Amino acid sequence: MDNRPVRILVDTNVALDLLLNREPFAIDALQLFALAEAEKVELLLSTDAISTIFYVVRKNCDSSVAREALAKLLDYVALVALDERAVIRGLATDFADVEDALVAAVAEKTGAAAIVTRNLSDFKSSPVRAVSPREFLAAWTAREQIASQKTSKESE
Repeated sequence: MDNRPVRILVDTNVALDLLLNREPFAIDALQLFALAEAEKVELLLSTDAISTIFYVVRKNCDSSVAREALAKLLDYVALVALDERAVIRGLATDFADVEDALVAAVAEKTGAAAIVTRNLSDFKSSPVRAVSPREFLAAWTAREQIASQKTSKESE
């Protein structure tokens, strides 16, 4: 079995679900970030999401809470630069929302296996498949069960 962590790009809404404990979505976000803590997945976040996350958390809490939340978030995600090439690639797509186009371009640039988002319809044109946190977690659980069964059979 390949033990390298699966690389997934986390959309801003999923990070905010975790940081703001937005129900009913926070549980799935927490489970996703727990996989990162266990080094089973590598969570990626586009650098351009940082200012949006700060703004939304500050709006719901205050500046010091927003800064602390971002600092903690960085313990679980690897930031991926939104560079000129990704911007050009994103702008060349037919996404309705430029921010989503840029997320998709960054996911493609990094070779992410998926974009984890609650806004699946926003990523219909994405070169990288988009899945909800719940879909990702279900697929992850199935993958782990198959791997476990395979290991059990091999040890018999």
